[in-house]
Amino acid sequence: MTGTTAPRFDQLGALGWQDRALDGLNCVLRCVESVLQSRGLDPLAVARALNGPLDPVGRDLAKDFDGCRVDYRTEFDDGTRNVPFVLDSLAAGEPVMVLPDRYHLPGDVYEGRFHFHDHAVLAVDWSPHDSVMTVLDTDAAPDGGFRRYWTLTPALRSLFTWVGTVTVTDAPDHTDPAQYFAERLDRDTALLSVGVDALGGLIDELTETGLGPVTARALHVLVLGDIQPQLFIYANALAVAPAPGESLALPPEVAAVRTAALEARVHAMRLGIALIAAHEKPDPLAVYPRVLELGRPLRAALDRLREALVAAGGREGPADPGASARMRARFAHIESTCFPVREDARA
Repeated sequence: MTGTTAPRFDQLGALGWQDRALDGLNCVLRCVESVLQSRGLDPLAVARALNGPLDPVGRDLAKDFDGCRVDYRTEFDDGTRNVPFVLDSLAAGEPVMVLPDRYHLPGDVYEGRFHFHDHAVLAVDWSPHDSVMTVLDTDAAPDGGFRRYWTLTPALRSLFTWVGTVTVTDAPDHTDPAQYFAERLDRDTALLSVGVDALGGLIDELTETGLGPVTARALHVLVLGDIQPQLFIYANALAVAPAPGESLALPPEVAAVRTAALEARVHAMRLGIALIAAHEKPDPLAVYPRVLELGRPLRAALDRLREALVAAGGREGPADPGASARMRARFAHIESTCFPVREDARA
């Protein structure tokens, strides 16, 4: 690991970032990835630092990682209380991840309407002379380095309701892929098997009850924030995609699992992106049932990943009758933290 540099969003050096930032990771993970890169980790070490148990039920992809930690501070009722911490951190050269309350974000589609926390940016610089903060934002223009500039007016200070800093907690991991895979195989097979069934049960429940404005958004956060990146990070922790002209040599069973994980993450991304598009339709409640049909190919792809893990020698373990309830509780937690004010989104 080399020295520290300023974080930046670099599509060429990022994991799987082709057309959009949601290619594999989410906005939170792009921020964490940028900090890890700035501290000298190469792509494989980044993937393994971001990796963890292959657990769709219990793992939170905003904080549960093998080689790093994100420490959060929340002030949901008054984000101004977090501002001194953010400015002091930036002055000390410490980037700060901000999940802004979009109610207070100037020009945002939800400004003055809804208190949503479903996006993250990385604050990297502060100019006290003109009160301007520089943030990296996956939704900003690539030709501007994905940078935005916030003038810290009294009104803008209210959006800092949820902030966090990233700490590297372990040395870069360059273990041989076969050994890395084998050390986690039984654990990940058992956790994924339970998670596939629990996620399928949640999708069945939401299909039966129907998606509303909040549950639809919570589902896209679950799918794009946790399910898709878990699969993508896991595949890249086994081996990062080779550069053009290079080959990827893995044991056949590891390669089969990696391929199955990447295929499953594509189906997760399709469901999540379709939900986001549906939110903005004139009558989203009429569109959501058709979008939920994309849950079926996702479940089939997850079953193929489970089969590949078992074929590689992984043991599924005993059934977990409480997993469905934990998945539903987790979904409710996403509803209450990302979208704590449950207004009618059609208003």
